[in-house]
Amino acid sequence: MNKYIKVVVDVPVARVDKMFDYQLPTDLVNQTKVGQAVKVPFGRRQVTGFIVAIGETPAIEASKIKKIKNIMQAEPFFDKKMLSLYKWIASFYHSYLIQVIKAAIPYGAVRGKVNKKTIQCITLAQSEEATKQIIKELSNRAYKQQAVLKYLLANNETDLTITELAKRVETTSGTVYRLIEKKYLKYYNKDERRKPSFHGKSAKNSFKLTKFQENAVANINQNLANNKFGVFLLHGVTGSGKTEVYIRLLEKNLQKKQGAILLVPEIALTPVMVGKLLARFNDEIAVLHSNLSSGERYDEWCRLKDGKASIAVGARSAIFAPVKDLGLIIIDEEHENTYKQTEYPPYHARQVAVKRASEEDAVVVLGSATPTIESSYLARKDKFKLLELPERIYQAEMPPVLVVDMREELKEGNFSIFSNKLKSEIEKTLARNKQVLLFLNRRGFASFYLCRSCGHVIECNHCDISLTYHTNPDRLVCHYCGYQVNTPHKCPVCASKYIKPFGLGTQRITDEIEASFPEANVVRMDADTTTRKGSHQKILNRLADGGIDILIGTQMVAKGHDFPAIELVGVIAADTSLSLPDFRSSERTFQLLTQVAGRTGRGDKQGKVIVQTYQPDHFSIQAAAEHDYNSFYEKELSIRKDLNYPPFSRLVNLTVQGLAENQVEKVADQLAVFLHNYKNHYQELLGPVPAPLAKVRNKFRWQIVLKFENGAKREYVIQKLEENFLPVSYQQVELRIDVDPWQML
Repeated sequence: MNKYIKVVVDVPVARVDKMFDYQLPTDLVNQTKVGQAVKVPFGRRQVTGFIVAIGETPAIEASKIKKIKNIMQAEPFFDKKMLSLYKWIASFYHSYLIQVIKAAIPYGAVRGKVNKKTIQCITLAQSEEATKQIIKELSNRAYKQQAVLKYLLANNETDLTITELAKRVETTSGTVYRLIEKKYLKYYNKDERRKPSFHGKSAKNSFKLTKFQENAVANINQNLANNKFGVFLLHGVTGSGKTEVYIRLLEKNLQKKQGAILLVPEIALTPVMVGKLLARFNDEIAVLHSNLSSGERYDEWCRLKDGKASIAVGARSAIFAPVKDLGLIIIDEEHENTYKQTEYPPYHARQVAVKRASEEDAVVVLGSATPTIESSYLARKDKFKLLELPERIYQAEMPPVLVVDMREELKEGNFSIFSNKLKSEIEKTLARNKQVLLFLNRRGFASFYLCRSCGHVIECNHCDISLTYHTNPDRLVCHYCGYQVNTPHKCPVCASKYIKPFGLGTQRITDEIEASFPEANVVRMDADTTTRKGSHQKILNRLADGGIDILIGTQMVAKGHDFPAIELVGVIAADTSLSLPDFRSSERTFQLLTQVAGRTGRGDKQGKVIVQTYQPDHFSIQAAAEHDYNSFYEKELSIRKDLNYPPFSRLVNLTVQGLAENQVEKVADQLAVFLHNYKNHYQELLGPVPAPLAKVRNKFRWQIVLKFENGAKREYVIQKLEENFLPVSYQQVELRIDVDPWQML
C-alpha cells in the first residue's frame, strides 16, 4: 500500500502557501518523521521541503502524485508540538509557513552549508587481554609502540587524537600511525563542539535577596512547582536586581529537570548575561544569536535539541530554541522594539513566548524598568501578574536628574553641543578619577549635509532619507541600505561651496570631547565601531577595568550594563526620538532616558544624570527625570485612549511597495476602496498616504493603518483582503501585512 506525506516547500512563489502531497518510496516508508528535511520534485526543479504530515489521504488523484527524491537528514528539525507553534505564527502574522520554519531552525544545516564537526580519535582495536599479549610479542626495539599500548591500557582517557596520544607518551605521531597500520589501534569519529568564544567576565556574585526579590521569586516559583502556565510582569527599577531573580528561577527550573529560554534584546547584551549565567550554570547554557558563526550556532542548537544543555540564552530568534521539557521563558527588557521582527515573518517574541508557554504549561517572566504600556495595562487588568522591585539593591538611591533647557543656553551665548553644566560636571567627574557615559541615539558625525545657499540636502539615491556624514572614512552613508558617496566640496545643485554637515552624531560628539578633554581616554561604542565579533564586549571589559574615562554611544550603551565607576551620565539630545512620526515616540523617549539614567549610581556614590533638551516641559522627559513610571503611564494611557491606539485598539499596518511610484499609489488607492466595503468591521482607516520613509532600497512605499476593536474583526478583514484583493493586485507591487506593528515608519 502506498504511503503519502504532506510537504511545505521552499519556493519563492508569491502567495503560494500550502502543503503539497508526495508519495514515499518503499524503502523510506519506515524512516520518515514530521520535521525532516526532504528533497522533492517541484515542477522541473528539485527543491527543499519539510514533512508536516504523514499518512494522510492525498488531496489529489494518486496517479498524479510524485515521489520524494530523498530524506536530506535523518534527524527531524522540529516535532509536532513546534510545528503547531509555527502554524499559529504563520496564521496570526499572515506569513508563509516556510518563512516561519526557516526563521526557527538553523537553515544552513538543511542546505548542507553547515554540518556537525567531527575529529578522528584513537582507541584500541582489540580487548585488553589481546592488547597485553601484543605488548609481549612486540620487539623490544619497538618500546615506544609498547609504551603507547601500555598508556591506553593504564589510563581511562578517551577522545584522544593521534597528536594528543603521541604527546602523552612523549613520542612522535609516526609511532601511533605504525600501530594503526598493524591494526592494533583504530580510528573513530567524535563530534566536536564549536564553542562560541566568550569575551565577558564571569563571577559568582550571590547575595541575600531583598524582601521584594524574595516575594517575586516565591510567587513565580508557585507556578513553576505546579507546572502551571502564567505570565508575570517583573517591574523593577534600574539596579533593583532583576537578573538575580532570573538566576534563582533558573536554578529552581533546573532542579525540576526542565529547560528554559532567556531572551535579551541586543546581541551586545548577550555576553553580559552569559557571563553571569556561566558562573552559576556552566555547560547548561547554550548561546543563540546571529553574531555566532553558522557552525557555532548549529552546535549550540544541537546541544539543546540533544538535551546536553538546558538553558538557551539569546536574542529574539532564541524563542524557537529546541529546549527539552520547557518550563520557563524569561524576556529581559521586555519593552525593547528589537523583539519585533521587521522582515517576514513579522513576529513579536513576547507574543510567541506567551503562546508557546501556554501550550507547554510553562511560565513567562517579562522583566523591565520601563514596561510597555500594553504589558502594564494587561497587568492592571489581571491578564498578567504584576510583581514589583521598587528599590535598588543595597538601598542605593536613584540618581538625581538635572534637565537642562538648551534654549536658555543659546540665549546666554552658548552655541556648543554641551551645556555649561555638563562640561563642568565632566571636569569634576574626571578629577575624581570616575567615569562618564555620554548618550546620543544617532551614529555618524552629522545627521545630514546641507547647502546653505540653496537649502539642498544630500539624500540617498535609493531611499527617501538624508545621508549621514562620517569623517572616518570621509563619506556620506545611508543607514538603511548602505549606499555611500564621497563627501562633496560643492553643492551638486547650485555649485555653491557653502555646503557643510549639520546635526549631531556620536562621531562628532567624540571629536569634540577629545578636543575639550585631551587627557581623557575616550571611546565610542555604536554600530560603526562594533562590527567585529566580540568588539562590544572588549569595549565593556576595558570600561570595567578602568581603561576608559568617557564612553560615548547609542542605545547599545543605555541598558543592561552595570559599572559602579560611572558617576555621570549625560544625554546630549533627549528630543531625538520625540520627533519621530510614531504614536510610541513619547514612550520610547521615556524608556531610553530611564534606561540610560540607570547606568549611574550603582557604586558607593549616588551618581548624577544631566539631560539636555529643547522640550524640557514634555511629560516623558519630566517623568524620566523624576524616575516616575506611574505618572508617565497614566498620562500616556490617557493620550492613547483619546486617540484610540493600543492597548485600546488592535492595529494592522498595510504597506504597499514597488519600484514604480505611480503603480504603488494606484494600488494603495484601490486597497482603500476595497477596505471601505468592510468599514463596519474596523474603527478607523488612516491613509492611504506615503509612508514616513517613502522610499527604501529603491522601493516606493505607501501605507494604510487600520484600527480594530478586537483581534477577531481584524482577522476577518485581513482574510477577506487575502482572498479577494491580493489575487487581482499588480504583480510588480507587494503588499506587506504587519499585525500589531511596532514601528510606523
